[in-house]
Amino acid sequence: MITFPEILLRLVVSILLCGLIGWEREYSDHNAGVRTSSLVALGTTLFTIISAYAFRDLLNQPHVQFDPTRIASYIVAGIGFLGGGAIYFRQDLQKVRGLTSAASVWVVAAIGMACGIGFLLEAAVTTIMALFILIGMRYVEARFLPYKSHHMQELFIRIDSDEEGTVVGKIYDILNDLHIDIERVDIHSQKLEQEIVRTLEIGCRASDARTLMQALDRIRVIKGVQSIKSSTRKGVGPE
Repeated sequence: MITFPEILLRLVVSILLCGLIGWEREYSDHNAGVRTSSLVALGTTLFTIISAYAFRDLLNQPHVQFDPTRIASYIVAGIGFLGGGAIYFRQDLQKVRGLTSAASVWVVAAIGMACGIGFLLEAAVTTIMALFILIGMRYVEARFLPYKSHHMQELFIRIDSDEEGTVVGKIYDILNDLHIDIERVDIHSQKLEQEIVRTLEIGCRASDARTLMQALDRIRVIKGVQSIKSSTRKGVGPE
């Protein structure tokens, strides 16, 4: 029977390894961050330990059959539901998002199972390989697939509250006309003295700096736009 220190070691190693993958997802501002990945690792590791060791004492009972792979097989099937929750369809962009995060959850579950069965070295090597895919392959894509290397731009546009509906529509048309992908749109309200100020925050991706500057120039002249500024978010690639 496996000892408690061994169980504790496997649980801790799985949390540390999969926490690294979750950190990469969270640092890149994607789903399935540190807490999610660590919880998936903790659960799959413990389930695997239970499946492999918890029922061995029952083998001495008559008519008892032991299948250590049964719980593990349900982990593989069940983790798909959790990964599916990270996938969503952006109607405005006509794109499926979250596939990489869902795949990372799948890999995290596999690493947790490897830790649970005692394959700690294999789990560590798999973690390194996963991090290379998530981080290193971005720069490979940026080198050989330039269209995937568009930087995330944050646009902060201060608008008149009375012109909100018209302004938002015109900005969307400008970005769409320049083929700038819109990732996210948020509207914040703030009261300054006697005036309600609305700030439109847009996360988008432009093919190059020139295209972005064209968009900024066209947005500035829209009636109702008080000010506009942009910043570039760290990270390469959309996923």
